[in-house]
Amino acid sequence: MWALVKEGKIEEIYYSPKSIMLDNVRYPSNMFTLYTTEEKKRIHIYDIKLKDRPDSNFYNIGSSSYSWDSDTNIVNEDFTITEKNISELKYSYKESTKDKSYREIRLFNWLVERYIYDNTKTIPNKVVQYVAAVRSHCNDICIDVDNCNTLNDCKTLYENIYNEDGKYYTWPDNTNVQEYQRD
Repeated sequence: MWALVKEGKIEEIYYSPKSIMLDNVRYPSNMFTLYTTEEKKRIHIYDIKLKDRPDSNFYNIGSSSYSWDSDTNIVNEDFTITEKNISELKYSYKESTKDKSYREIRLFNWLVERYIYDNTKTIPNKVVQYVAAVRSHCNDICIDVDNCNTLNDCKTLYENIYNEDGKYYTWPDNTNVQEYQRD
């Protein structure tokens, strides 16, 4: 990102390269990436130093604002950061976990419907066991979510749910029930 700065005032922000007209001269869009810092400075274009963004899963990030630092010839980005509400995070975790569980189980709904219409056609035991394992896994996650009291607790649980090496990342193995899955 770049900014047009004249007389210490930011006049325009450029979020991506584009052709611009400055002082009756048209500059091509590739000027933003091809020109050196000094060449851009001569036409009052300066790089924007972006502020590090925290993980948006845990923090609300306000709108960006920009300030000119004449000592460094850089435009600095700033924004407010607030922690997300823990109750809302917990609700979101539980809902996404329940949704994942539902998506895993619904593939076998046709077996339940078949059994309702013809109870001589039972649901295979390995499907019953798999569905029970999925429900248990979902329940374990939801219990741990309910036990989160701080933002750090939520971050740790998030890693356990969504990172490949996390405790809850791997759901029960469906290899031996795939033959019964239907969309």
